Amino acid sequence: MEKFYSKKFSKVLFDNPVFLGKLLAAQKTATGLLFCGFFQLASSEVFAQRTFSYTYQNVTRNNGGGTLEQGDTIEVRALVKVDIKTDNFYYIDTIRAGTQFIPGSLKIITNEGLTFLGPYTDAGSDDKGVYTTSGGTSRLRVNLGSGASNPGATTASFGSTSGGGTVNPGDLPKFYGTTLFIVAYRLVITANNDDIIYLTGNYYYDSTYKKSGSNHTDQKTFRFNYAGIKIIQNLGLCINFSSASFTAESDFGRGSVQNRAAGAIVPGYTKVNLDASNPNDGYYSIVNNTSANGNTARVFGVWDIIGDHTGATDPVAGNPPTAASTNGGYMLVVNSAYPTGEAYRDVIKDVCPNTYYEFSAWVRNICGKCGTDKNSVQTNLPGVQPNLAFTINDVDYYTTGNIPYTQEWVKRGFMYKTGPTETSFKITIKNNAPGGGGNDWVLDDIKLATCYPNLTMNPSDTGRACAGVLIHLSDTVRSYFNNYTNFCWEKTTDGITWTSIGVCGTKTPVLKNGLWEYVADYAFVPVAADSGSSYRLKVATTFPNLSDANCAVGNSQKVFLKVYNMDCSVLEAKFLSFSGKVANDKATLKWVSQNETNLKEYEIEKSVDGINFYKSGVVASGNDQNGANYIYNDPGTVSSVVYYRLKLISNNVNDQKYSKAIVLYNKNASFKISTTNPFKDNLKVDIFIPEDGMVVLNLFDVFGRVVSKKSVQISKGNSQAVLDNVSKLPTGMYVLRAVYNGSMVQNKLYKAD
Repeated sequence: MEKFYSKKFSKVLFDNPVFLGKLLAAQKTATGLLFCGFFQLASSEVFAQRTFSYTYQNVTRNNGGGTLEQGDTIEVRALVKVDIKTDNFYYIDTIRAGTQFIPGSLKIITNEGLTFLGPYTDAGSDDKGVYTTSGGTSRLRVNLGSGASNPGATTASFGSTSGGGTVNPGDLPKFYGTTLFIVAYRLVITANNDDIIYLTGNYYYDSTYKKSGSNHTDQKTFRFNYAGIKIIQNLGLCINFSSASFTAESDFGRGSVQNRAAGAIVPGYTKVNLDASNPNDGYYSIVNNTSANGNTARVFGVWDIIGDHTGATDPVAGNPPTAASTNGGYMLVVNSAYPTGEAYRDVIKDVCPNTYYEFSAWVRNICGKCGTDKNSVQTNLPGVQPNLAFTINDVDYYTTGNIPYTQEWVKRGFMYKTGPTETSFKITIKNNAPGGGGNDWVLDDIKLATCYPNLTMNPSDTGRACAGVLIHLSDTVRSYFNNYTNFCWEKTTDGITWTSIGVCGTKTPVLKNGLWEYVADYAFVPVAADSGSSYRLKVATTFPNLSDANCAVGNSQKVFLKVYNMDCSVLEAKFLSFSGKVANDKATLKWVSQNETNLKEYEIEKSVDGINFYKSGVVASGNDQNGANYIYNDPGTVSSVVYYRLKLISNNVNDQKYSKAIVLYNKNASFKISTTNPFKDNLKVDIFIPEDGMVVLNLFDVFGRVVSKKSVQISKGNSQAVLDNVSKLPTGMYVLRAVYNGSMVQNKLYKAD
């Protein structure tokens, strides 16, 4: 938001190429502040009282944000702010590899993204813009300003150093006494996943200066070289997560003084205390209350008065403003500069190789009345909406899309997978919205979290065995991603120190019900001395990570082993096979066993999530030394997915053991749900049930919290239920779980703006 400030310097000095060269060279080692704007190589620069900036918006994912995928559309935006008369002004770009120009998209827009001139036709010589593939090269050109000619589509026309027009400060579109406009055009992404695309563009103009008492004119060029944009798949944020080692400030701390004294790493921006007219464009503050006087006065008369986000009961609403002299959380307040560029930077250390991390932050648009029109008249509308880019090692991986003014905090982020040996990386959050007249925002709770797998031990608590008789342990590993493939079994005798027993390996997960799953087994012959020991499974994304406590996961239930030194022939019973199938919504189980001496019965246990099992039925043992065949028909209905295991119970010893768990799917389930996906203001759920009953609906966010729930009593057949309190939920991934008659189905959904 422009607040009427600038410093004017001699046109002779600025247009003197010798002086300018020294000035720019000096700035490469300086703070980045250059008079009324910012020097940021490859993205923005102030050059002879002309401010240049270069960025893009992911048009396909502008609502809610996202990574850039093949097939997405981006709009390139090359901004210029003119403070001095500029002659022979034009723009040329060569379309880069991995992108393809969208016909008819070349135009001039205002700082708020509204069309000012164009769209131009692709043909030459009929208007001020042209796009051509002449000579085998895809290029575009637009001649700018009054008196500009219509460029042709020939190679000679693109090589011409004339044809541009004149732009004077105050020409439309006006911006507080200057002229600010953006050359914009759209590209479709043709690059493949893991490719990096590099955007470029060139502004040309004539510069007149005094030399030896005479006027001299040189042609100047400002070339944009964008650092790079990674093409990667959009992945939903994980539900089962844990914060990783994070050296960045993350939540900016707490304090009882409104303006925090210590600054943050905010390249190109200058820290000031927040007051009635600060922070101005290109400045930032760190505060626990955005009021101009710590009470009821608004900054510039229009900014929201809020508290920070950390620990808020309602993460969308955030915390109330901190009262004067009261301890409260700090947040970063940014008044974005005209040029795009870095607004936060840090280095993340001690991360794990080959591991997915969630890089996210909470952001809020704090000005609803900062907009200006092309005549520089305030509109009392939000104006330029914040749009942030998240980078890893200086390459863009994600953009937030436009952050509308809603008086709410929103979470934005993406998943990043570290390299095979990567243990640290640099993160940057950039202002990605060129121009002023708005673009004022607060940032808090920058997080780095990793998605951990769920591990389910079988048996889940105590394993009972006879000395000298083989016992089987197993652990089912389920993960949001398929990279936790390495495992080792561990043992402890004191419950504190765990050591590997040397049984390690790798498994290939299989996608089941939306999660990647595999089972790790361990069978051994215990001795009496093993009684009282505990066992667990530890997993990691690489084999070396198994030895790193920060990178390995061992959160399965530990199994306490109880070894009997007596006749335990029941434990000699072995399964030759255990299988099942679903037909007409009913499950039939079959198993074959041998060595059944002293075995009383089989208890069939059932689960809808693979974790919590309950008794479904009992089958008496044939007690056949040579073995027997068994069939069990479950009287319950299988709605979608169900897990079964068998518990073996002996005659004369209070002892038991378990089979492996199997999973069955009903491909023709009678209990079905379907939903609107993505959803927005409400969530409609179509339900079919075979008999009258109660259906319980729970909507979970990415943190596993229930954000909406409803129980409905419905009749047999088709019905519809509506979750109508979801309109204010943050954009992102959600899971809808429906439970009916002990059966569960769930769908992954996306909440759109």
